[in-house]
Amino acid sequence: MGPERINERGGLKKKSRVKVLENNLTVLRELGQKLNAVQRTIFRSRYGNLLGLLEVQVQIPVITALA
Repeated sequence: MGPERINERGGLKKKSRVKVLENNLTVLRELGQKLNAVQRTIFRSRYGNLLGLLEVQVQIPVITALA
């Protein structure tokens, strides 16, 4: 049986695993940087500040610990 933790009802809950593929994020960052001003505005109107999230530097072990 894998790692477990206690949920809010007092029972045990199986811990989920998080997989991070850094290469895919790098490609997405590069594509976002290639957008011109008009394309960026259209993207932002459709998807909000999703491109801004790609620019945030995170520490993978910290994200894994929070999951």
